[in-house]
Amino acid sequence: MEDQTHLPPIQKGVFHPPQPTDLRSPCPVLNALANHGYLPRDGRSIRAGEMNAAMVVVGVNYPVRALLTAGTYLENGENQATGLLAILRNPLAYAFRRFGLRYPDQVDAEGCPCVDLDQLGRHNVIEHDVSWTRRDAAQGDNATVQKNLVQKMMTAASDGIAVDTNDFAKLRRQRLQEQRRDNPELRYGMLQHLSACGEIAFVQALFGDRKQKKVPIEYIEALYLEERLPLEEGWTKSKGWLPGIGELSAQAFKIVWTVGKIV
Repeated sequence: MEDQTHLPPIQKGVFHPPQPTDLRSPCPVLNALANHGYLPRDGRSIRAGEMNAAMVVVGVNYPVRALLTAGTYLENGENQATGLLAILRNPLAYAFRRFGLRYPDQVDAEGCPCVDLDQLGRHNVIEHDVSWTRRDAAQGDNATVQKNLVQKMMTAASDGIAVDTNDFAKLRRQRLQEQRRDNPELRYGMLQHLSACGEIAFVQALFGDRKQKKVPIEYIEALYLEERLPLEEGWTKSKGWLPGIGELSAQAFKIVWTVGKIV
């Protein structure tokens, strides 16, 4: 057997599945970026600058990148001070404290704040119940992609070619019904619903067509099942136009409206 320790490093951009010791998150986009080497392939000690640079690869504009990293690199809110003094000391950190994922004083070998990919799986911080492709935390594994759930997403395409907003909304209702039946400890309110719909709005903006936001099923298979950027299937990063916070928010609320009442 060839000694893996003496193999040359894999070139950035080349897809390579994670090794058993590599860390991954519940987010297929970030996992794909790690599998292509745009984030550290082992999923460890990722700096905010590395996260920002990786998101450029898939066409995320600066305000969205800044918003996504603003809370993530704060220390988790459970370990932060509260009250008026905490607000006055750092209003921004206080506002985003519930999204913080770093452990107290978590830094890399050079003293820079960092996170590991698996920290994104911390329940009810960014990760939430009724994932599109994962089980709920109470079901024992909220990190591993479930092939049957990816297949449901692919077969949700009403035209058999690409999944549109109505298809995603119908699937969201189905997933919620399933998890209400299967998970007695389910926690899914409007905040989690907005997050779930925002995740799909994000994928639609980056991997769907600009006009109808339809995501081809072969892109879904590559991204969600293999956690690979769908380059072989013809996807390219948008040139010139990059979706902003306003457009992503509008699309997320459109999905929310299409899904309808969740209680």
